[in-house]
Amino acid sequence: MSQVLEEVEKAISLLGLSKEVSLLKDEGASLYDSLVAHFVEGGDRRWWWESFSHPSDSITYDDGKGFEKLGQFVPDSKELVWFVVEDDQLSHYPIFEASTENVIKIIGECFAFEYYLVPRDKSWLLCENHHNRIIGVGKQVVSAIQRASM
Repeated sequence: MSQVLEEVEKAISLLGLSKEVSLLKDEGASLYDSLVAHFVEGGDRRWWWESFSHPSDSITYDDGKGFEKLGQFVPDSKELVWFVVEDDQLSHYPIFEASTENVIKIIGECFAFEYYLVPRDKSWLLCENHHNRIIGVGKQVVSAIQRASM
């Protein structure tokens, strides 16, 4: 098992979220490919945010706590979304299904790693990179980022 996946699974267990958060095992690889095809220009790459195929906007949190603000950018923080964890030790990034509320809790228990949040209808994407930037794709989250930037 990889270090990032192990850290996330440990946080899920520690927080008692095993019933609310699930790792997509069987469909993980095909869903990963589908997300790359939908959001990333030029195909698979380590950092998707380098080449989004849709317009995006971002906001930087120098304190490294941008993840705590995710709830203000997503349309519904209780909605189940795909939580894609960047892990280059695996053949594809692990994908969990969780609410943004629970994702915030999980990230708060982990060391820093990049991640992506995507709803099932793929209407938006929200991520945080190693530059402490929250980046959004899709009108709903881009508008929220622009409002927060004012």
